[in-house]
Amino acid sequence: MAFINPTKAALQHARARVLLVGSGRMGHIRAKALYSNPRFEFCGIVDSNVKAAGTLSEIYRAPTFESLTKAIAQHDNCIDGIVISTPTPTHQPLITEAASHGISIFTEKPVDETSAKTSALFKICSDATKDKDIDAKVHLCCGFQRRFDPSYLSLYNQIKSDSIGTPLTASIFFGDHPVPSREFLLQGGGNIISDCSAHDVDYIRWVLGDEVESVYASGTSSDEELKETGVIDNATMVMKFKKGTVVTLTLSRGANYGYDQRCEIFGSKGLASVKNISEDASELSNEFGTHRPKWAHSFPQRFEMAFGQELDAFADTLLLGKEWPVKEKDCVAVQKVCDAALESCVNGNVVYLDTQ
Repeated sequence: MAFINPTKAALQHARARVLLVGSGRMGHIRAKALYSNPRFEFCGIVDSNVKAAGTLSEIYRAPTFESLTKAIAQHDNCIDGIVISTPTPTHQPLITEAASHGISIFTEKPVDETSAKTSALFKICSDATKDKDIDAKVHLCCGFQRRFDPSYLSLYNQIKSDSIGTPLTASIFFGDHPVPSREFLLQGGGNIISDCSAHDVDYIRWVLGDEVESVYASGTSSDEELKETGVIDNATMVMKFKKGTVVTLTLSRGANYGYDQRCEIFGSKGLASVKNISEDASELSNEFGTHRPKWAHSFPQRFEMAFGQELDAFADTLLLGKEWPVKEKDCVAVQKVCDAALESCVNGNVVYLDTQ
């Protein structure tokens, strides 16, 4: 099968021709961003769940396909990129197939379930690249949306410009909202360290420009049913970085007042932070006090702009050949920190990471 040069294909069509794989919750978010971005030609939705894909198809007028193989063939192998929004265990065959056709990949985190599997997939894409000229590079792009959020990006720039001096400590809070269904928590999606810590771990590594040296984590279950099934829905991670910064990450499934996402970094010359964003900017003051709206409902609302900027950066990669900012070493490092936190939760000890 012919290997299509994605850069030339993109230039030929004036827009990047992209397929979306997955029509679940993240699929809906990605479909909206792809459809609204004029730099993409939204070529189709791939999902074995024909009914779910059909719902998205009606909204965004994109054809549906039961498999990636059929979708690529239908477009005569002239696809520039795919966006994978499916469960992690499905990533490996999708990434492998796309790379074999010279198609670049954007995928939700994590790339795969372990650091070894993640590295293997990056090698598959690198090897596909080496088979062809430099213009045909197969990019593997993992999504960590905090890097693209205006508030988190502003905080990054403040730290990098030495506005607070040397970072000494950081406190991060992740409060999920709404509380996931009991079914979700009990059927494998419940461990909050596995499911929710990666974005903040990636962000704080990026901001500090440093690696985690050790991790201590402890978690609790908010009721007996969760405890009996081993589901942790509240946890705290303490990460010690090589340069000395100590970072506390607190995670909870139960922020019933709204989606609570905060990051505060204390340094030798000052303090910088990311605050919450409300549902709207209204405020009422009367005899009973001052009243403001709840925080943003959940992650689709809080990070809507970041999700859009993230895919626009993917367009830069497809159309302009720009390198994706999240590298293999970042994906592997984040996975190792999360794995160490899970280990610490089980054995109650500090876990030291190999940071060589």
